[in-house]
Amino acid sequence: MANIIIPRQPMSRRSVLRGLGATMALPFLDAMQTARAAQSAKFPVRMGILFMPNGVRSDAWTPEGQGTAFKLSPILSPLEQHRNDISVLTNMGHKHCEEGDGHYAKTANWLTGTSITKTTGKDLRCGVSMDQVMAAQMAQQTRFVSLELGTEPIHTGVDVNVNYTQLYGSHIAWRTPTSPLPSEINPRLVFDRLFRENVAQRRATATENKSVLDLVMSHAKSLRDTVGREDQQRLDEYLDSIRTIERRIDADIHRVATGENLDPSVKAEMSGLDARINAAMANVKGNPGSQLRLDHTEHSRLMMDLMTLAFWSDSTRVSSFMFGWAVSSKNFSFLPGVKQSHHELSHHENNPEKLAQYQKICTWHVEQFAYMINKMKSIKEGDGTLFDHSIMMFGSSLRDGNSHNPHNLPIVLAGHGGGLKTGQHIVSGMDTPLCNAYLTMLQAAGVKADRFGDSTGVMSGLL
Repeated sequence: MANIIIPRQPMSRRSVLRGLGATMALPFLDAMQTARAAQSAKFPVRMGILFMPNGVRSDAWTPEGQGTAFKLSPILSPLEQHRNDISVLTNMGHKHCEEGDGHYAKTANWLTGTSITKTTGKDLRCGVSMDQVMAAQMAQQTRFVSLELGTEPIHTGVDVNVNYTQLYGSHIAWRTPTSPLPSEINPRLVFDRLFRENVAQRRATATENKSVLDLVMSHAKSLRDTVGREDQQRLDEYLDSIRTIERRIDADIHRVATGENLDPSVKAEMSGLDARINAAMANVKGNPGSQLRLDHTEHSRLMMDLMTLAFWSDSTRVSSFMFGWAVSSKNFSFLPGVKQSHHELSHHENNPEKLAQYQKICTWHVEQFAYMINKMKSIKEGDGTLFDHSIMMFGSSLRDGNSHNPHNLPIVLAGHGGGLKTGQHIVSGMDTPLCNAYLTMLQAAGVKADRFGDSTGVMSGLL
């Protein structure tokens, strides 16, 4: 503590850097509290939810052994270096998922623990998701109540196979039973939302192409002169992280926009198709919107990095990320040996060739989760890390994409926020309510809740 300079009035935890058209939240600094408080201060608990569509290859998911004596399965093997920081939950169920066929009746209510109203229209009804229960109680403590992220646009048609509106498959976060929260899929817009005060105004001024850091640097330099050496280092690392993400966003958008990632023959085909689309759209009024076609790995990692940055800056303490919508047909041919789309391969029909490709896609998703854990572990907070002060959940609303099985859901928890217990494989009784895990997570995060959904109690093995 000898190197810490305490200002006459301790900085507020909600202090920000300001510049023309930009507001940047700060990470937690020692200068934000008195010397006495710094010794006993508790960092806030963050909660992140990562949703993987289309289930998993069942026979390659469940670890061997129970308790602390377990061996990770092939799909979960990318988490080996984090083995002591995760809890794999087996036999968790969601009874209200059994009431409807297909993906929709199991995805929309994945975080709510309720049933959904079957509809082909817009009269949606589900429940309040557990992330939004936490968000409501933390609403006054951060700039943003919550942050919903994704990679695929909202689907608005009707799935005639099961007679559900596809809106149900595009949302996992519900603020009210009739108000789902859409996911933002454009990393540039997420970045602007976090760090630009007025995006519309910014785009109309000369600051449009100016880095957020450039806009707030004068304030940052002034602040740096008033804090101690350790805070200066934290501030430098934080600003460097923002600069890196900003550059990656610009580079990836530029790469796709210029066709640098495409074969010349494909670019030629695109050029011809572009002309045809322009001709077809010549008489269409308004902007119907378009789907981002970024490299899927980089797109996903950008969104996870933005979630991490939002947690680090305490811009929000609640966030969710959908790798894809419920019936995602994302093409995974960028993986060696994978030739078909995600949803198509999830209906493997026990075909060995399809199962092998399906498993590679599942493993890729776990690799991304491991990437985010690494990122969060690299960020120091007090005597620990951002990861130590977070509760992260990764999983899917289906056990097996081929059978749409809602039993024994694939769920992994990570992080030590609220004293969550890790380094274990918890095998519960079959169809133990998944809401028991949710209730435990909420209480660990400091949320006042005695019940959630169809919960019957907390999971003592997690506390």
